Amino acid sequence: MLGLRVSSFNENLGEPEQDANSALTELDKGLRSGKVGEQCEAIVRFPKLFEKYPFPILINASLLKLADVFRMGNNFLRLCVLRVCQQSEKHLDKISNVDEFVRRVYSVIHSNDPIARAVTLRTFGAVAAIIPERQQIHHSIRRSLDSHDNVEVEAAIYAAIQFAAQSKTFAVSMCNKVSYMIQGQATTANMKLQLIPILQYMHHDTATAAMVRTLCVDLLPCYPAQDFVLIILNTLSKLAAATLVHIPNQVTLLLKYLKTDPRWEVKSKALQHLYELAIPGAHIWPQGAVDDLIDYVLSSNRNKILMPGLCVIQVLVESPRLCYENRASNTKLRELCGIHAFSPHFGIAVQAIQILTQILCYCFGENLQPDGTDDVITSLESLILLLTDSEQKQPKHLKVALKCAVRLCEARPEYCETFVDLLGCRLDNVEGNYTIVICEALGAIGGLKPETLLPQLQTMLKLLGCLRAIESPTDVQTNTKVMLCTLLFQLLSGYKWNEETKNAVFETVGSNNLWSNYCIARAAVRYGHHQIGTYIFKQLTEQVSSEHFHFWLACLKEMSEAEALLSDEDSSTLVTRLDQSSIHYNKAIAALKAASTPSHNLTFQAEYMRIRAEFLQCLAQLIYTCNILCIVPPPAIAATIVQNTRDEHQRYGYITNQMRKCVKDFKNCGELHWKLYQTAFDADPVTLENMQILQQMCVLIEQSLETVCTSGSKIREGPMEFGTKNIKLESRELVKACENSLKGAQKLAEDSVTSTITHRQVEILKKIVEILANARLPVPRFFFQILQSTSVKLAISPQPRVMGEFISVQSGSQLAVKVEGVIQHGLKAGLFRNIEQVVISVTSQLQSAAKNKDIDPKVLEHVSLLSQTVTPHKDFFSAQFLLGFPRGGQYLIVVEASVIDKESNTWKTGPKSSLTVKVPEEPKFLPITVPGITTNSNMILMPEDSLFIKPHQKKLQ
Repeated sequence: MLGLRVSSFNENLGEPEQDANSALTELDKGLRSGKVGEQCEAIVRFPKLFEKYPFPILINASLLKLADVFRMGNNFLRLCVLRVCQQSEKHLDKISNVDEFVRRVYSVIHSNDPIARAVTLRTFGAVAAIIPERQQIHHSIRRSLDSHDNVEVEAAIYAAIQFAAQSKTFAVSMCNKVSYMIQGQATTANMKLQLIPILQYMHHDTATAAMVRTLCVDLLPCYPAQDFVLIILNTLSKLAAATLVHIPNQVTLLLKYLKTDPRWEVKSKALQHLYELAIPGAHIWPQGAVDDLIDYVLSSNRNKILMPGLCVIQVLVESPRLCYENRASNTKLRELCGIHAFSPHFGIAVQAIQILTQILCYCFGENLQPDGTDDVITSLESLILLLTDSEQKQPKHLKVALKCAVRLCEARPEYCETFVDLLGCRLDNVEGNYTIVICEALGAIGGLKPETLLPQLQTMLKLLGCLRAIESPTDVQTNTKVMLCTLLFQLLSGYKWNEETKNAVFETVGSNNLWSNYCIARAAVRYGHHQIGTYIFKQLTEQVSSEHFHFWLACLKEMSEAEALLSDEDSSTLVTRLDQSSIHYNKAIAALKAASTPSHNLTFQAEYMRIRAEFLQCLAQLIYTCNILCIVPPPAIAATIVQNTRDEHQRYGYITNQMRKCVKDFKNCGELHWKLYQTAFDADPVTLENMQILQQMCVLIEQSLETVCTSGSKIREGPMEFGTKNIKLESRELVKACENSLKGAQKLAEDSVTSTITHRQVEILKKIVEILANARLPVPRFFFQILQSTSVKLAISPQPRVMGEFISVQSGSQLAVKVEGVIQHGLKAGLFRNIEQVVISVTSQLQSAAKNKDIDPKVLEHVSLLSQTVTPHKDFFSAQFLLGFPRGGQYLIVVEASVIDKESNTWKTGPKSSLTVKVPEEPKFLPITVPGITTNSNMILMPEDSLFIKPHQKKLQ
């Protein structure tokens, strides 16, 4: 029987059912254990605990416990604590008792064991960000640099590097010491190599930086060995990048070594440092440095020089000045790239094409006419042909070349046909990953101009048929089928399906695995092909292993069926289609509720479908309202109502009030879209665009109705704007529907000169409803995929002792509420947008009075609101509020967070937490008459005084 290791700790530390205090208590037991193994196991779990509960109280208590272990334990335990400090760098500034932490760790610096002193110095180096100006630690580092033990000296050098990066005082004070040690004969060469990197942090003032640069430049001829040259050039480059003023001199120095030093390693590092110094911009480089670099690369035929040299030039070309200077085809840079665009080494050819593409795209964006455009296009086409014909499969270079093609198509849409024809003819001749890469490029170009894909329809169907014939397809071949189906959905966006294409997709689904079929159906509904999606989702519903997955697929099936009914104009009347679609949407919402789990609540999906269902119901109600004009005549007292209300539209009776009710419904629907938009912080731009267009639909109908039933309303003039310049392919059908509806709305504005509701206006409204209802709804990506995940977690104090109870506050006092929070990210943090600030709002509202049932309702409606905007530091933020309670009773305290991005947009992301506070009523002083006691009219007794009468208050017998 195999032996199992039994641990006294919870392996799933940070489970939802285990709070921070329980986890810390469990680890504290391990720290107090007498076994070193259990102590080590407890120590290594602290970084995970910090990530799960990154709040100052827990981190401060934990690090103080670890400091005690560091002070009392052996060197191995100290090394484990050091690793915790290194892994928890972003949480170190949450330590409130820094002095106590330093005191406990610093006591080990006086140990006779050099290993213990070395670990202590490295620990101080790991926490240098929170103790940069501790003079006693600075002194210990300087003293340890003179130690005879190499381990301690290396630890002192590591600590010196960390403190020099944080402290100007330490950097300046150490400059002479480090210079003396580097120049001293007693210091070994290996030690000098470790000391030189300290100098790169001497950039806190100009004088020190200039002195350090002079020292390093003087060291170069004195130490010509390769290791010294490399480390000194690296130090000088980092120093120049930090100060910026030394970039021209450093570029000149690097170019000198690039040209004169015969060692390839030095040349390579010089080009690498030039690349780093090119990132701040070509405008900082000295005059003629770019030309010198181009001349050197042009004169070299070594790939070791050409590849990094072209990388440096590619960064420099991002400067508008360099692009403008090279718009002519006879410059040295264009000559260099023109020569190497046909290089047999594909990496060099791709770099050259990237530089040429950057120049052309800049010129196109600035409405300039660059020379040699056709030559660049020819070079790019030749490179793509060579890459797809090559026996050496290099998809990485092909991806870069195709990205250049897509960039050119974005800058000049007329190039779309050229590259689509080229890629379409290569689609039959490649296999494996190359097919997927080409399909991705075709999809990117098709998103810009989908009609260019139409000539490739037969090619795609033929390739799809070949893949279906394979009995046991590989993963690459399966992914290729998904990509080809997606291209078909792009190609047929806005068109009707013919039987051949539809059967090709259905046959592909029949020979595919279930996950690939789901991906195909997801792509279909994203581009508005809901009939295809309905067919696939019906097959998948009963083929999943989880009940939640079953209901999720049932939800998608009902939603696709609802949208398919809307777009099927030949099936039944518009009102019938709207009613049936609403029924299917209600079924989808019910299925979605069953598919939700605590970890996946599907809030966005449920709200998105609920608003869509409400919008469809509003459209149906508008059709019914329009029919009232022919069915319900105005009442006999219509003229009297008009005279009393001075509203001429009341002359038409019931239809006027119903239309105004529809106006409110569409306005409410538009506001719901806006509220949902504000919650979608992690949504991709196309999803946000989708919600903006749907909101504009509601606004359009609302304004059209107001024009008919309200005096003085106007329809907006000019094209509608949706927040982006280039509408994505998925949203173009919705935009077309909005533009066609806007034309009808303009006709309503022309007819609204006289305050009458005519049959022509009613027919125009019906036509607008029909246009918007028939528009294919592209279900946004965020409905299926969350590419960026950002969440805000709050911790509020004080908390009640027992969950669900209230917090007691004495009458006349105030309550201090502290809100701490942490921002948690997924795998792709900041993919679309980042959090710049967090807005914490605290509302306080009286729920009920303590001893007074007859309370004024206006008092209950009064809400006290406090708000504070804080900037997160390393994904942590905190805010404090002081709440007052004007009267006794039970109060509900609601704490809510919202975030602000870099563009100052506010997003209502939540979360929201609540507390219940109970404030007792103030005791009232009432006159009380006690038998046998003589009191005057001004005498007032407390209620409790009536029970305990003092002896001197008794009447003498």
